Amino acid sequence: MEITPTKSFKMNPFVAIVIGSIIVFFVISLAINFFAKKNIKKGKVTFTDTKTGQTINIGGEKLPDTFPKDFPIYPGAKVVSSVSNIQQGKGNGLLVTFTIPSGQGLNKVVPFYKNGLNTSGWTITSSFDSDTIQTWAIAKGSTEGSVAITTFESDPMTIVVTLGDKE
Repeated sequence: MEITPTKSFKMNPFVAIVIGSIIVFFVISLAINFFAKKNIKKGKVTFTDTKTGQTINIGGEKLPDTFPKDFPIYPGAKVVSSVSNIQQGKGNGLLVTFTIPSGQGLNKVVPFYKNGLNTSGWTITSSFDSDTIQTWAIAKGSTEGSVAITTFESDPMTIVVTLGDKE
């Protein structure tokens, strides 16, 4: 017995596009999920370029390994975010954000950093100072960067340190 179709099936182009899009998004989400499990560790993401060896670290509540050991850190300061870029012979850079415990003011934090930077051999090369923010360009040897200390009516006070190799 032979079966012959009595009605041909024709798919609407819109339906085909929707189904195709769902499949593409599914494949992309699988790839992202695989990548994320491989590269995210305890709130930190690391990307490494296999050709250049350049490594970028994002996140984590600890100082990057390349953070200068002699750089002053205010007592009780907590690292809330960090980003670092490492590439052998091509210049390294980092950005670290700290928060300061409640009850501290610029009148305590600013002298601590000015004294600590000076004692450790860092030079403040320029500055912008106001009632709520202190920003300094700094340098030491082959490293330069900035320190920004901000405070507003509400706690916590924030300190952002950016450092990198001079070009």
